[in-house]
Amino acid sequence: MVAVMAREQQLALPVQLPDHALFSNFVAGGNEPAYAHLQRLAQAEWQPQEQFTLLFGGAGRGKTHLLCALCESFANAGKSSIYLPLAELANPSAASVLNGIEQYDLIALDDLDAVVAIPEWAEALFILINRLLDKRSGYLACAAAKSQQRLPIALADLRSRLQLAVTFQLQELNDAGKVKALQQHAQERGLELSVEVGDYMMQRLSRDMHQLMAVLEKLDEASMAQQRRLTLPFIKQILQV
Repeated sequence: MVAVMAREQQLALPVQLPDHALFSNFVAGGNEPAYAHLQRLAQAEWQPQEQFTLLFGGAGRGKTHLLCALCESFANAGKSSIYLPLAELANPSAASVLNGIEQYDLIALDDLDAVVAIPEWAEALFILINRLLDKRSGYLACAAAKSQQRLPIALADLRSRLQLAVTFQLQELNDAGKVKALQQHAQERGLELSVEVGDYMMQRLSRDMHQLMAVLEKLDEASMAQQRRLTLPFIKQILQV
């Protein structure tokens, strides 16, 4: 499945970008430099030294959120963008999806580490970067679990090209930052999540942000079904923790 956002339209592909992934609800914490850099790209004049960006770090640090928010910001600026979750395309024949996508103002490639060890993908990515360099416009933003130096890249020339990227290692939010993120996402769902409830979730549940957001979705559904607020007794009842 592939998610794409283009100028004033959604292309006929099966997954849409998540509505909740916006710059406005991203809690930056120690990732303010990456956050500020990406926010600027859709608004500022194109700069060759900022044409390529790489975000890297472990799961639950906001890589996908930031890429999707970047696509949203380009759409709001009247510019075209395409988002590709490469972990869902990790077979040699799928590398052809990169053909011609340099036409977009922004190309956002998630899970780069899922494909760079595949020779066909490594070559296709190298060719794409060269086309963007020749075009002298547009942006490529990628996310991976590891830095350029540590990725198992099948093509030495691709590793060299990735060295051109402005690179940010994303840091995990502390517990207070995670509670703030949960509060913001709860508010967007029409829920009020108190600091007390957030702290309880930190103490009793996994601190992985993906899992915490999945729990929040479960609580949202239960709250709607039972017309209940997110109180501690209600959360204990639903989660049985």
